[in-house]
Amino acid sequence: PMSRYQTLLEDYARLAGLAPVEDFLASQELVIADLVVGLALEGDADRGDIAFFASLGRPAPQVAREQLLQLMLEANALWVGTGGCTLGLQAGSGAVLLCARAPLALCDAPALAAALDAFADVGLLWREVVQGRVSPELPQRAA
Repeated sequence: PMSRYQTLLEDYARLAGLAPVEDFLASQELVIADLVVGLALEGDADRGDIAFFASLGRPAPQVAREQLLQLMLEANALWVGTGGCTLGLQAGSGAVLLCARAPLALCDAPALAAALDAFADVGLLWREVVQGRVSPELPQRAA
């Protein structure tokens, strides 16, 4: 029998119209609005988490690195402007990574589709910041 993870990926692929389904199951990668999103299983295939991740590329030369890193750390605290996702740096490459996870037990294909769309929205926004096309600032919260 297929694990919950395999079943979820298959159901999602059908819902999203990814064809052939086998290619998606093999790569566990998809493109949402030109953002490449990878999926991975963390832990048990029936009771673990499904992780999503996307590389937002290396910061553009005109982006003040220290300011960007501080912004990313501030955003990670209480997930301000990240929609519950976490920003980080890929070891070695210096590329900015966006990551998120969801418990398999709470996911069906429509929930996964909604989570991936929200994840892609956050990724596209932060990619603009990393690439220097949007000036980096967090939404100000009332004190």
